[in-house]
Amino acid sequence: MLLLPSAADGRGTAITHALTSASTLCQVEPVGRWFEAFVKRRNRNASASFQELEDKKELSEESEDEELQLEEFPMLKTLDPKDWKNQDHYAVLGLGHVRYKATQRQIKAAHKAMVLKHHPDKRKAAGEPIKEGDNDYFTCITKAYEMLSDPVKRRAFNSVDPTFDNSVPSKSEAKDNFFEVFTPVFERNSRWSKKKKKKKKK
Repeated sequence: MLLLPSAADGRGTAITHALTSASTLCQVEPVGRWFEAFVKRRNRNASASFQELEDKKELSEESEDEELQLEEFPMLKTLDPKDWKNQDHYAVLGLGHVRYKATQRQIKAAHKAMVLKHHPDKRKAAGEPIKEGDNDYFTCITKAYEMLSDPVKRRAFNSVDPTFDNSVPSKSEAKDNFFEVFTPVFERNSRWSKKKKKKKKK
């Protein structure tokens, strides 16, 4: 509310024009994380804010973690850390039922769960005797994560995975229904495929 100053003695106050608040239009450009949100909205043709998009992504990731069910490997504590190269890395991390289909996020989550349960310090605090250095079975968990979190090492392990079914149906089996018989074979071997970028025509 705008208050007019009082008039001097012997004089009155009169309003000759309508009073309006001064306003100036100015163009504001987003910067920092607001600019990033603006670009994402423009590219996705979406009106949601950057924070809303991030929250949605976080909820989706949390639901993935909730769906991850680990299988306890009963032979884990009997493994020889010195023979870690011959261990089943997926089984050690509780991913024996998922194997090559496990995502990097699932591998990371599985490793975290194993660390929380099997770390030597935690077991020692619970009164369990711990072997010193690399002689403890926890080394097997560490090595399994090192192998599966590295795409190159993981691919090498997958290539010698003893559980891989390398069988191929015979021609007579596929004679009546080729796609039904060979679809599982293609799915199993799809792990080796690499998507190649198409060359742009000049």
